[in-house]
Amino acid sequence: MLRSQLRSFSKNTRGNVAMIFSLMLVPIVVMGGGAVDFNQAMNARGRLAESLDAAALAVGASPNLLPQDAIALAQSIVAANYPDYEIGDLGPISVNVDDTSNIVTVAGTSRVQTAFLGLIGIEHLTVEWETEVRRARTALELVMVLDNTGSMSGSRISALRDAAHMLTDILHDNADDPDMLEIGLVPFSSTVNVGTGYERAWWLDPDGIAPNHSNNFYPDANRWDVIDSMQYESWDGCVEARDIPLDIEDVPPSPSDPDTLFLPYFAPDEPSYYSGYSNSYMSDGTGSSNQLFRLMNAYKYSGVNPSGAASNWGCTARPITPLTQSRSVIDAAVDNMIASGTTNIPIGISWGVRVLSPQEPFTEGNPYDDDENIKAMVILTDGENVINGRGNINYSDYSGYGYIREGRLGLVTSSSWALGNALDERTAAACAYARDQGIRVYTITFQVNSTSTRDMMRDCASHPSLYFDSPSSEALRNAFELIAGDLTNLRLSR
Repeated sequence: MLRSQLRSFSKNTRGNVAMIFSLMLVPIVVMGGGAVDFNQAMNARGRLAESLDAAALAVGASPNLLPQDAIALAQSIVAANYPDYEIGDLGPISVNVDDTSNIVTVAGTSRVQTAFLGLIGIEHLTVEWETEVRRARTALELVMVLDNTGSMSGSRISALRDAAHMLTDILHDNADDPDMLEIGLVPFSSTVNVGTGYERAWWLDPDGIAPNHSNNFYPDANRWDVIDSMQYESWDGCVEARDIPLDIEDVPPSPSDPDTLFLPYFAPDEPSYYSGYSNSYMSDGTGSSNQLFRLMNAYKYSGVNPSGAASNWGCTARPITPLTQSRSVIDAAVDNMIASGTTNIPIGISWGVRVLSPQEPFTEGNPYDDDENIKAMVILTDGENVINGRGNINYSDYSGYGYIREGRLGLVTSSSWALGNALDERTAAACAYARDQGIRVYTITFQVNSTSTRDMMRDCASHPSLYFDSPSSEALRNAFELIAGDLTNLRLSR
C-alpha cells in the first residue's frame, strides 16, 4: 500500500509535488542508510572494547613493565584481537599505569568509513573505548604436590624441576608485592617427609599414645625409644597416615585425642629366612617359627646396628617445604627433589592441604575464610597408586598406611590391584576434601597410560579445564605455564 502511494506521489506533476519529493528523497535515504552505518560503528566499538579489555588484563598481569614496554604489549594484544579485516581503522592506543592505586587504564579509538552518511558530509564515524583494570591486592598461597616416585627418574624428574621452576618464576616475576605470594612444596612417594627438625614434636606422638603406635611391637614399645636404642639409626623425617577418615582431613592434632596425632614412620624388621619379605635388616632375636612373633619381637632392636634403610625403608621423599615468600628457598627445594619409591597420591594431597592450612602442624597458611586470599594446589603424578601386595603375614610391603594386615586402609587383602583401587578411593576423597575447603585444585598427569588414572585426576581438579594431560616434557611445561597464567589472572579484579 505504502509503495503504491509513493509511486503515485512520485508521478504526480501537479503543483510542487515533484520538487518536494526530490527534496525528501535524500533525507529518506540518509535516514535508512545511516542506521546501517551506525550499526557498523557499534560493531566496531564492540570489537575495540574486547581488544582493549584483553590488553588491559595483559598489562595488569605484568606489573614490572617499563612504560614503553607496557604500550608495546598493549598494542600487540589489540592488534591480535582487532585484525585489519575487521570493520574500522584503529587509532592510537594509550596506556596509563597508576602504581599508587594499582589501576591500569587502556584507551583507543576506531574510525569507521560510512556508506550513506557521506551524502550529508559525514564520511567517518569515530568510536572510543576505555577499559580499566585494578590490580587486586589478593594474596596467593600455592602448594605443589609432586610425584617423586621411582618412575619419575631420569628425564622425567628433570622435566618436572624445569616446569616447577617456570611456574614459580612466572608467579614471582608478576608479583608486585612479594609479601602476598607464598609457595610450598610437598614431594611424595609411598609417604611424605615433614623434616627431621620435628623429631619428637608433640603432634608426632612422643609418648606413644596413638592407637597404632605399637601395632608391630611385642611387648608394646615407643617407636622413638626403639629408634634411639639402635646403633647409628635415626628417624629420617617421614610420617604415616592417620586412620580413615582422618588420613585426608585437616583436623588439628591434639594429645587429648590420640587418634588425631601423627605417627613417625617406622618400617619394622621383617622375618629372616622366610621368602616374600622385602625388609629384613637384623636378626629376629628368636628361634621361634612364628613369623609374626619374629617380626614383632621388640627386644631385638636394642643395641643392634641395622643394615640398609632399616626403619626408614620406604621413606624416600625429600622434606616438605612449608609456605614461604622466599624464591631461593622454594627453588632449592625443587632442585632437591629425587625419584624413588612407590606412588601414594592421597597422602601427598592430605599434606598439601595441611601446608595451606592455618592449623598445626604447619601454621603458615591464612584463614580459610580470608576473602583477600587465594589457596591453590597443583597435583602431579606420572603413574598409578601402588601398594605392593605380599603373600605373607603382612599382606603387603610397609607404606604410609603401615601393613595391610593392620587394616588401616580399610581392607585386608594381598591383591595389589585391590590395594591400588583403595588408594584411588582415598585420592578421590582427598581431592573432594581439598575442594570443600575452597582450595583451587589443578591436576596434571605426566606420561600416564592408565585411562582410569587420567579420569581420576581429571575428576580431582576443581573444574575439568584445570586438568592437564601431559604426554611430553613440552606439554608439561605448557601445563605449568597455563596454570601460572590462570593464577595470575585470578589475582586481578575487573
